[in-house]
Formats: sequence, C-alpha cells, structure tokens
Amino acid sequence: MKIIAFTFAGGNKYSFNNFFQKELNIIVLEYAGRGTRMTEPLLTRMDDVIADLYPKVKKEILIGEPYIIYGHSMGSLVAYQVCKKIQREGLPLPIKLIINGAKGPQYSKEKIISNLPDNEFWKEITKLGGVPEEIVNETELVNFFIPILKADYKCVEDYHFDEESPTIKIPIDVFYGSEEDITKIEVTGWKEVSSKNVNITQLRGNHFFFFEHKEYFTKYIQQQVSYNYE
Repeated sequence: MKIIAFTFAGGNKYSFNNFFQKELNIIVLEYAGRGTRMTEPLLTRMDDVIADLYPKVKKEILIGEPYIIYGHSMGSLVAYQVCKKIQREGLPLPIKLIINGAKGPQYSKEKIISNLPDNEFWKEITKLGGVPEEIVNETELVNFFIPILKADYKCVEDYHFDEESPTIKIPIDVFYGSEEDITKIEVTGWKEVSSKNVNITQLRGNHFFFFEHKEYFTKYIQQQVSYNYE
C-alpha cells in the first residue's frame, strides 16, 4: 500500500526522510517553488496549490494500488482538500486520511503572520519548534526560507471553509501535540467533516511532536499499511 504525503509549510520532498521507514512506498508531493521544483513560482492560494498537485495525485490513484493520504500542518489542509476533490470526481478513495498537527478545517487561523516584517515573522516560526539549530541564526538560510514560508502561510491563512461542502467518506486518524496552539474543540472539528470514523490522539510535544515519537509512528504506520482493509 502506498502513502501519498503532503508536507508542513516550508517543507519539500525530503522533509520526511527521517520519519517514514525507507521500505515504505511513500510519495511526497512537493509544492511549487522549493526542492526539486525550485525554479517554479511560489503559490499563495490554496486553490492553486490543489490545482497544481491534483494531476500528480490522480496519476498515483489510477495506478490502482490501495493508498493512504497523509498530511502535516499545512499538508493536512492540502490532504483534506485533495480528498474532497477525489471524492467529487468519483475516483477510488484512500483507505484512510492521516492528519498531523492541524485543527479542523472549519476553524480559521486567528493569528495572521504572513504579512509581518521578516524578522517578526521568523520569530513566530521559530516559536513553533522544528527549525534545526543550524538554520535558526544563519542569515543566508533564513532569507532563503522566509519567502517560501510566507507563501505557504498565506495559503493557509486565506483559506475559506465551504460549509455547504459534503462530508468525505473516508476514515480519519488525527494526531496533535500537547503543547501546540490547538484546542480540543478545534481538533474535534475533524469529526464534522467525515461520515466515517474519526480517531483523535494527543501526544506530548510541540507542533513537530511527531519527530519526538518516531518509534510510535513507525509502529502505527506499519500497522496501517499492513492491515487488510478488504
């Protein structure tokens, strides 16, 4: 079984290299303007991100193998939107949607930071954790990542939830950190967007809690790809 994955803001196709087991069939679909797609313009609207990625998702689906969709933070919202489009087009649905570090899509981002001056924006980013120490104070690298991060954050901040949109017919497993800025009510919002079972699990840690629980997720992911869903 394959896993189609979408990264957090600022991520690229290599962001999960130390997270997923190497033997897994994982396809990380990269957003424009970074990594192997560095020469392409950054996208600042969620609709444009989905339009850009969907043909790649569709190609993977049509191969015919059962699959799971996974997203972290921004990637969770991208994953959810992609699932809606898959269902709308009548394509085979994923076995499961796995969400990490994201409130339900109906809850907007109260704190807007993409329009802050670069130095203030970077302070907000580092508060989340997950930024390697060798990058935090390296001016050249910081200046490289800020435009990418600002574009990604604008996508999320400008996203509008469609209250008339039908629920997705896909089970969802949701994970979030005990120290991140997500309330229990907000994370429970995922139960409202699916007609299937939604499991919610809190783990110790900040927004990038999953890196602290690699053994737990290794076992969890292995169970998902090995389980007979038929």
